Amino acid sequence: MNITLTNNIYFNKYRNINNTTKPNSNLYINNQNLINKDTFEKKSNVDNKQSISFTGITHALQEVSIKSLDDAIKQWEKLKYAPYYEALDDFKYPENKVIRAKNFGFLEQLTPEMKKGFVEHFEQVTGFPNLNAVSERIENEFVTRVYQAAERVAGGVKIIAAGYDPTCSVGLRRAFPGSGLNKSFVVLRNASSLSDTEVVNHFKGNFWFNTDQRILSLNKADNFPEVYTMDQVHHCLDIMDERANKLWFADGVKTYMKDMLEYETDPLKGGYFNINLTRVLPGNGVTKEFAKNFAYFIESVRDGKNLINNKNYYNTLYYAIRLSEFGQYTNVSRMNAHNKLISSGAEPIKAKLQLREALVKEYPQMSPDEKFELVKDIIKAVSKDNDNPKFTKYFENDALETAQYEELNKELI
Repeated sequence: MNITLTNNIYFNKYRNINNTTKPNSNLYINNQNLINKDTFEKKSNVDNKQSISFTGITHALQEVSIKSLDDAIKQWEKLKYAPYYEALDDFKYPENKVIRAKNFGFLEQLTPEMKKGFVEHFEQVTGFPNLNAVSERIENEFVTRVYQAAERVAGGVKIIAAGYDPTCSVGLRRAFPGSGLNKSFVVLRNASSLSDTEVVNHFKGNFWFNTDQRILSLNKADNFPEVYTMDQVHHCLDIMDERANKLWFADGVKTYMKDMLEYETDPLKGGYFNINLTRVLPGNGVTKEFAKNFAYFIESVRDGKNLINNKNYYNTLYYAIRLSEFGQYTNVSRMNAHNKLISSGAEPIKAKLQLREALVKEYPQMSPDEKFELVKDIIKAVSKDNDNPKFTKYFENDALETAQYEELNKELI
């Protein structure tokens, strides 16, 4: 997508890396002549919507000598910018981990007194170890930046809805600082002189550069916020319905698929409709990749937690989904079923989140060194660079659940 803002972090600059690997030139922005292009690869041909991925090796923070607590805090604050902790291309660029180790290296330079002060500052800014407060601050950051981004695009651009998956750590009030808002979305009303594509691209640029990028799920390829105008939602639902109409489902099967939304958490069973849809894809400009990503978006709008709900326009969005066959049956996230089961106590929250709940009581009893080591792991967790086995349990996802999601996504594309 095109962006309208500039940020020096994204310029192509040579970095001195103390290893034998030559820095790759395929960075976030190649040079100042291409400043209006960002890091996202365009893969879909439906209404200029994209499968979002991030490319290039991690950017190196300018190394500074940590002589005071203020020096350490300033280095930590720089880590809200994604290029400093980007990890999606670790396999392609093994030097990423080396660069990140140096970026996080300032945490190893702190004296005991600095460590104590750093932890106190971290607690004050993030709300930690009160995980409810941490979660609320992440939500508030998202809402504030969404409104600001829309205001900066053009007059006539309004937010219809914005939200995310209520079954993620933020929604369950078990978030650590830096946790992402999984499957987040924004729907815009465009009554400006700009095209829908221009509005979406301008919005994304404003939103990206003015938000703490750690909460945008950068290192989860399928979870970067999806942004559509209302007209784009209508258009995409129409073309998805055109594809779905190539299939024929008996009334009993339709009832079965609706029931899936309420109770089925198994990915391959719950995704029955979407897996069948792949039989008539690609077609009419719809790729399998787009169908998968649009499904996650629609389900977030339909079943997610609304942080913004503009009552003047929301019914248009609600009925667009309700009257669409695709909008009714799509079920790749099983978000609704998980949310109902967790809320009722029929399904436990993830093991790591249960442990985080217990941590709230354990944290005050920790020694200053233990508190600092935990904070350090939280900071590094955004890149999955947790290397302290003592605290890994707070970050590990269930291996079986991860494998099931991967199996479903393979079926879909």
